[in-house]
Amino acid sequence: MERSSGGMAPDLEPRFVEVAGRRIRHLLQRGRGDAVVLVHGFGGNLDTWRMNLGALVASGRTVAALELPGHGESSRDVGSGSLGELAMAVLGYMDAVGIERAHLVGHSMGAAVCLDVTDRAPECVRSVTLIAPAGLGQKINADFIRGFITAGSREQLEPGLRLLSADPGLITPQLIDETLAYKRLAGVASALATIASNRYAGTHSGGTLRDVVGAVPTLVIWGAEDAVIPAPAPGDLAQRGVEVHVLPRPRAPGADRGPRRRSTA
Repeated sequence: MERSSGGMAPDLEPRFVEVAGRRIRHLLQRGRGDAVVLVHGFGGNLDTWRMNLGALVASGRTVAALELPGHGESSRDVGSGSLGELAMAVLGYMDAVGIERAHLVGHSMGAAVCLDVTDRAPECVRSVTLIAPAGLGQKINADFIRGFITAGSREQLEPGLRLLSADPGLITPQLIDETLAYKRLAGVASALATIASNRYAGTHSGGTLRDVVGAVPTLVIWGAEDAVIPAPAPGDLAQRGVEVHVLPRPRAPGADRGPRRRSTA
């Protein structure tokens, strides 16, 4: 749900493309390597990836990111708002920009969308990276979802936004103001409410999202103290073709001298 415009990869400017009658805002940098498609979570936008885009572009890969229907500056038309509807939007986007097969990277709801895409069109997916994925059986913080949809002031919005990061410094006044401005745009509250009203009941093939995990090479990354979707128990997702990393909260500088990894909570 990060909305600051700073930090985008050099010369990588958002554009629009039409997908099944919807105007979709996206970023696209073509390269020589395999394509990577980035899918944000509930209430997010392109800026979710602002700290990652530079490195991905520098790797020489084709890098693409889109704002799902109802999010950012994309069309407010979310149809039924179902996971399948959002997955079809991603597949339609890939077709529109000429990406036949890609590594999919999704955060939270976006991770669930990536799994649904994999279930529908495995031939289009090289691998999936799931960051704090929704839809795998972990209970989602419903108060956060409701609060994000209904918040109408900085005071109402800020507590929920602070659940999104282990680093409180990332939840800046600018972020809060920009998120609030987005939520006040015509059609946004209705679109988000429609999406939130759907449940991840099953996949196109008749199974569950959990059944799709491992269908292609899968990396799962979770913050150990995630306050929106709690991390699974150790070994819960362990299976062939699946690599799982649950990252601890970063320690304060000087707390120890061991290796540190950044939490994605």
